[in-house]
Formats: sequence, structure tokens, C-alpha cells
Amino acid sequence: MLARILAHFPPHTHPLTLAGDPDGLLAGEAALVELAGRGFRIIQESDPVVLRCQVEAARPFSPENPLLIITPGDPEELPFDLWQQAHRVTLNLHQFFPTLAYPVLKTLSPRQLEKITALQPDARSGGERLGRLATMDTLLRQVFDLDLEAVGRPYVLIAWLVHLHDQLGTLPEPLVGRLLEHLRKYPDYQEWDLPALLQSREALSAFLQTEWQTYLHTPAGGEVRESRLPFHQDEGLQNLLPSLVRKGVLTPETAGAAGDLPEWAKAGVTAGEEHRHALISTLLDELAETACGFSIPVGWEEWQAVAFRWARLNALWHAPESAPDEQQAQQRTALAGDLDRSFAAWLAGHYAPLGAQRLPQPKHVFHVPHYLAYLRGQGKIERVALLVLDGMSLWDWLVVRPAWESDHPGWQFTERLLLAQIPTITALSRRSLVSGLRPADFAADMEHMPAEKALWAGFWSRGGLPGESVFYSTLSLDRQDYPPEVDRARLAALCLVDDTLDRLVHNAVLGAASQQAALRLWLERGRAGNSEPLERLIDRLIERGFSVFLASDHGHVEAQGIGAPAEGILAQTRGKRARLYPERLAAQRAQGLFPESILWENDGLLPAGLSALLPDGRTAFATKGEAVVTHGGVSLDEVIVPFVQISKH
Repeated sequence: MLARILAHFPPHTHPLTLAGDPDGLLAGEAALVELAGRGFRIIQESDPVVLRCQVEAARPFSPENPLLIITPGDPEELPFDLWQQAHRVTLNLHQFFPTLAYPVLKTLSPRQLEKITALQPDARSGGERLGRLATMDTLLRQVFDLDLEAVGRPYVLIAWLVHLHDQLGTLPEPLVGRLLEHLRKYPDYQEWDLPALLQSREALSAFLQTEWQTYLHTPAGGEVRESRLPFHQDEGLQNLLPSLVRKGVLTPETAGAAGDLPEWAKAGVTAGEEHRHALISTLLDELAETACGFSIPVGWEEWQAVAFRWARLNALWHAPESAPDEQQAQQRTALAGDLDRSFAAWLAGHYAPLGAQRLPQPKHVFHVPHYLAYLRGQGKIERVALLVLDGMSLWDWLVVRPAWESDHPGWQFTERLLLAQIPTITALSRRSLVSGLRPADFAADMEHMPAEKALWAGFWSRGGLPGESVFYSTLSLDRQDYPPEVDRARLAALCLVDDTLDRLVHNAVLGAASQQAALRLWLERGRAGNSEPLERLIDRLIERGFSVFLASDHGHVEAQGIGAPAEGILAQTRGKRARLYPERLAAQRAQGLFPESILWENDGLLPAGLSALLPDGRTAFATKGEAVVTHGGVSLDEVIVPFVQISKH
């Protein structure tokens, strides 16, 4: 089916193609990657001024260098001079799925639509036109991997819910209703908050944690009180327990008499260093399967799962009470190199195409303002507060989150991951994050880029918000209170930047271990200069009706110095993990001195002619042998960053 869709876009045939895609058939990762592989430069832009600028920057286009403009509307609504000269295509779900109910199909995400396009025709409908209910049942089975006959068993439902939240994405509203109708037939689920469990991973985790605590606190041989999950007698749940712990959806609990527990239950209790050592070994083994090619991630969702496992491993590794052995240390070092190489190879083909599709879910940091505006337009949020924690890696977030969960039991976290702007330097990635623009749209002159405040205001101004409703500021909460403008009654779009974590990174003279130690000190209650003022600000913003989003512009990595190019003023930016050159020839000369380095350019996001030289692996343009904690490159730790909504129960 995907081949039928892409047949409308033959390579090297039309200089300019306009595609009307109201149903998002071209919005999936596989379609975008294939189109990019056919040579198409892809533009999707609703702002007519930005669209015109991007089209002009893409000239000249030709059959050998074709341009594809995708619009959710009618191609005739695009500027006439483009419409007149273009090859025009309109796609819709009716063309390709005539036997399935359109109103239900329309609710699927691009990723989910792409999954159904991979199915054989007989798997979709058997050739018969299906009604609304039959279509929903088909989608639940074929797109969401749900066995409707087996889901009456609690362990099957729990395993599927984890799979849903980790791999399949949000279940559309019509399918939620259909599934609830099915599940409510089973007596075991009468006391479950099924809508919440279907909606969020966080609700599922809280539910599992409560039920596991109930089991552990029941006296040996005693009756289980108010239990909704019968761990004591359901072998399926018992077998599932280690997987829940490995995936981080269930946190092991302290058990005073762990030796009295059955063997199966010990995976869900803390048992000092032995438990942590075993969990580190498990994560290392799972990641080794990926690194050795047994489960190479092919899509963004799969890489997100890998990034979470890798970050969880590192958070455990540097915990104060952790003491990994030498064999584990060697395995982790080898894994870092293998994962980074696989990730860099994947980025080469997927990074730019993923940048083309901003909605309904953000994938790049420059999608964030568009996503927030989309939520406002949908009426899902009203007042927006974007808190940018400069330099916060996913690994850092997995240290911050449990501390904040403990101190703020009423907070709820909804987590997503994003791709930082490459090169992952603050000057480019943070401007992309707050502006909603690619660097190509604002960084033609690296020496004179617009201020972040103006970029944030400009985005919301283009969306129709008046100036007094928009505010941007940096924070220095270790020295002074937050700006008084934050309390303005008419404020609707607020952006605050805190560089505390980035300062911890650049002050980490003893490597990642000292950075992580400093991070934990920042989270410690009662210590001067800690995170409490930021937490109080988050509380205040939520109380005042803001929807609070926490974002990072880039992560960081520990790297070993390999020396630095000595090129004087030829490089515009001379970082330890990235050096930018306005002339490709200068970049190539520098690469000649470091032949294993990566030349990152022409990715459709950077300005034309701008080249970035990135040291290979986990090395840095620093004194040879020096250990530094820095950012700028394309490692997993630098590029995949957290994007979190914080709300209250």
C-alpha cells in the first residue's frame, strides 16, 4: 500500500510537486524517509511568508533536484505561481482504504496509519466494506496488536498497556470507547480506572505501584486487602513482573523481610547492591542485543525505547550507592560506541525527513512552539509556560524526576522525547526550540542571529497573540526571584530559560561522575542554590492556570580530547564537540586533520553552505587525553532530549 501511495512521486521526474494530503498519508516516517531517498526536498509550512522564504531558498529545483510541497489543504490554495508550474497530486484515505470506515481511520496518527498501509489487503477487510464497529475491531487487532479474546486476563491487558504506551502511541478516542465497552464485560476490571490506564503511562505506573505495595504489605498467609491485581495467585502477573521492572513502569519497593518472599517476587523488591548490580546487567544485556544487530532500531519509536534504556542504565550507574564491576564497565564503554555508530547512521537517513512533519506530535525541538500552538488551537490548553532547562539530558531527567515525584506527590509527568538540533550547541538548538524555525530560517549569519526573546515573540505574533500576552526571560533563581512579569494577568505564552544544569555540565572537571554528583546536590532539600525555587515557580504557574512544559535544547556527553584544529578565524564556532564553518573547503581541510570526524551539512535544516565538523564517537576537540563533559555532537546522549508536561492530579 505504501508503494501505491509513493507511486505518485516518481524520482527525478517533476521539478516541483504540490501534494494535497488532508489525511496525513505522507506524514509517517517511512514515507518521508523514502521521499527524501528519492531526492525530494520536502516543505510543509502553513505560514505563507515562511513558505515563500523556504521555496526561494530551495531554488533552483529541477528533476534532478526536485521540491515537494505538502499541504493539508487543497493545492489550489497555494500561491498561483507555484500551482501553475507544479505537478499536482491529491491523496485521501478513500483512495487506498475504501473498505474501512473513514471517520475511524481519520483518527489514527501518521505512525498508526503507516502501520495499516503495511498490511495485506485481506488483513484489512477481506474485500468487504466494514462498518464502524468492525473497522474499530480490525484496527485494534491489526494496528494496536490487541488480542480481544485474551485481553480478559489481567496480565495480558497489563502487558498490552505497556506496549501501547511505549510503542504504539495514543489510542484514538473512538477505539478507547470500543475497547472500554469490551473490557467492562469482565468482572476483574470493575474496580480499575480503565480510561486513565489507557490514556497515560504515568497512570499505569501509579496503578501498578499501588497494587504491588498492597501485595508486599500483606502478611504472609494473610488475605490480600483491596487488591485489583492478584499477584499472589496469577502466574501470568508473576512472570510479567521482571519485565515491568526492566522497562521502568514499576519501581522495586523496599521489603523488610525479602527472604520470606517467593522467588518470583524478588524482582520487585530492592535488595541493596545485589539488586542494582542485577538490574544494570539486565539493561546491559538488552542494549547489547541492539548494538550487536539482533534488534536494530529502524524507526524513531524504537530509538526512543533504546534511549530510555540507555539513560536508565546511566542514571543507575552513577547513583551514589552503585558500584558496577570492571566487566560491566568494559561492556558499557563498548556499548556506547556501538550505539552511537548505529544512531549516527540512522540519523543520516531519518533526521531531516522527521523534521518535515511537525504535528500532531513534535519530533524535533523546533516543533515545540507549533505543538503548543496546536494544543491552544484545539482548546486543550489555554496559557502556556515553556521552561527550558539548558543542557538537560534524558539521563539527567531520570535523576530529576524521582526526586520531584517524592517531593511533589501531586505532580504528574507526561514524557515525550525530541531530537535536538544538530550540531547540538546552545546557539542553534535553543533558538530553534523557542522560535519554531529551522536554523536555515534564522542563522544565515552566525555572527548576527536574532535574540531568543525576539524569536519567541515573533512566533506567537505570527499566530495572532498580542505583544503583552507574550514574555521571555532567563532565570537566575540561585541569586534572585523570578521576573515580576511572570505574574501579568494577560500573559498567555511564557518562556523561561534556566542554565543551571548547563553550568553543572561545563564545570564538571572530573567527568560525568562529578556532573551527576553536582546534579544530585542541586536536588537536595535545604541546600543553598538548589532546585526548590524552580519547583516553587512550577507550582505557582500551575496554580495560575498555566500548562507547564519542561524542555531541553540538548544533552551532553563525557568525551576524551583528541586535540583541536588550529585554523584561526576560519571556524565561526569552535566548540569541543562541534566546529562550524561558513566555507565547506575550510571544513574539509580541518577534517583532513581528523579523518574520522563527521562533516554534517546539507541536512535541510542548517543554512545552505554551513558545515559542521563533529569529532567521531565520544571524542572532543580538546587537549589530547583530557576528559570533558560537553555537547555539540551526534551521540545518543546529546541528541535525544526530554520534553515533559507537568500537571497536577
